Amino acid sequence: MTVGWLIDAGIFDAYHEELAAAVVRQGQRVVSLNRPDPPYDWDDASAAYRRAFPAGDCVVAHADIDLVGRILADDRWTPGAFATVPHFFCSHYYAHCGRFLLNKDYLMLPYAELPRCRDFLFAALGRDDRLFVRPDSPLKIFTGMTLSRSTFDKDYEFMGFYEFPVESLVVVSSPKTIVSEWRFVAAAGEIVAGTLYVNEGEPTALPAQDAGALAFANAVVAAGFRPDPVWMVDVCRTDDGGYHLLEIGGFSFSSLYGCDKDAVVQAVSRVALSLHAATKA
Repeated sequence: MTVGWLIDAGIFDAYHEELAAAVVRQGQRVVSLNRPDPPYDWDDASAAYRRAFPAGDCVVAHADIDLVGRILADDRWTPGAFATVPHFFCSHYYAHCGRFLLNKDYLMLPYAELPRCRDFLFAALGRDDRLFVRPDSPLKIFTGMTLSRSTFDKDYEFMGFYEFPVESLVVVSSPKTIVSEWRFVAAAGEIVAGTLYVNEGEPTALPAQDAGALAFANAVVAAGFRPDPVWMVDVCRTDDGGYHLLEIGGFSFSSLYGCDKDAVVQAVSRVALSLHAATKA
């Protein structure tokens, strides 16, 4: 039995050829797809992705969240994808990872309540008349940003540009200064690959070589919380030299940046085959 890898060549165009080559080197199967153009909808393209591999196959998708969601809903393949989205809401995983968080000092409330609660929030969490706000949802309904007391109304309006439901929960915390950011791939309870993707505020895509960041990621995984058999652990270092958990994410819809693609394919394929075998037992 081999694993079929379904790769979204559009969203991960920076490395999809590298990832596909790693899949082939390890004797697995790979199909690369591009989002239909036009009309930008898989249903309008007769859900062509379903023909990538036979029903019942062992398949791992690495793709846009929309396609990943469709694959999981289809339940056509095992595992199909590693993306149990509800487990990656802050309101879920903060309960398990609180001691590791960058934003340990936080409150959650509906987006629409921010204006009414602004004085309370600035008093409780403000730093230099600023607040940090991010969505509870892992689907990035807006990008986390800093709100200033002096420009609050404009910042609030800008945040709502994407017209998400006003009852959506947001996380409010004090602003921090992040120096570097790493992403680690956790599979079957251990870190199998990592990448530095922001350094001194600049995007990059290099293999992770910081021993402190790796040790911190290992500590997060060793604590026992496993939102999925394979998942992402994002670690940051702040200007005081401390390491913190920035967020976690679903493997199938998160970028691998500069991770060792061979290490990723080997570890993830092993987990996928184990899960597939369990369904046949």
